[in-house]
Order: sequence, then C-alpha cells, then structure tokens
Amino acid sequence: MSATRPLGALLCIATVVVAIAHIYFGYISGGAGAWARGALAFALPVTAGILVVCGLGFWLGWIMVTTKEAPPTPKTEESQPEKTE
Repeated sequence: MSATRPLGALLCIATVVVAIAHIYFGYISGGAGAWARGALAFALPVTAGILVVCGLGFWLGWIMVTTKEAPPTPKTEESQPEKTE
C-alpha cells in the first residue's frame, strides 16, 4: 500500500475540520448580534474563499483515496534483429 491513500484520508479529514472550525469560531461562538454590517461584508467573502479552498482540498484527498493503483507493467525485452551477412 502506498502512502497516498492515508495522506488523502488525512487531507479529507483536515479540510472538514478546518471548515467546521472556521464556521464555528467565526460565526457561532462570536454570536450573531456581534457582527456589524461592515464586518460581515468582509467576513462572508473570506468564508466563501476558505470553503472553496477546503472543498478543493477535500476533492483532491478523495481522488487520492479512491484512485486504484495501477499494477506494475511486466518488462518485455525487445529482441534485436540479428545481422545477416
């Protein structure tokens, strides 16, 4: 087993944790009443960007986990044409 599958699983887990932590600490624990209109104008596009990056990271990790490894190809020796004189 190569190291790509565990690394892909770790990447999936890490992106989900980062996305949940950003939503929780950025919006839920701060309280909805604490946000001013100007702060939300900055926070919402940043959140959208972070979630897009987390989505791309999760997608990459999922590809790494689910891609099957190609079996090694057998080496075939090409026969060299014999010289005839």
